[in-house]
Amino acid sequence: MSADAVHFESMTTGRPSTAASTLRRRVSAYTRQDVVGRFKIGITNNPRRRFSNGYSADYDEMIVLYRSPSRDSVSQVERDLIDHNQAITKNRIAGGGGNCGDPPYYLYIVLRHK
Repeated sequence: MSADAVHFESMTTGRPSTAASTLRRRVSAYTRQDVVGRFKIGITNNPRRRFSNGYSADYDEMIVLYRSPSRDSVSQVERDLIDHNQAITKNRIAGGGGNCGDPPYYLYIVLRHK
């Protein structure tokens, strides 16, 4: 894994309803179809481990977008973003696919560049 494959830049926090529009805009900016071939949205409590153990072979980078001590809050944001990007994301379900461990929880997107 490249040392700079996981980015924690400009991480959003706060209530899901407050963060939703900012996160939608950020995902749209990162996932422009002329730059990104595919992407997935997910949650974890350890972004670096998640990238190296689950995505490093198929994706180029992970961008951590949101952090919360609440599993419910990060799950709500995940569902919203997957639903909002349903036509273009590689997520097969609307979130909640596994155990995330102890808080804090992070919402991320993984990107495969063209």
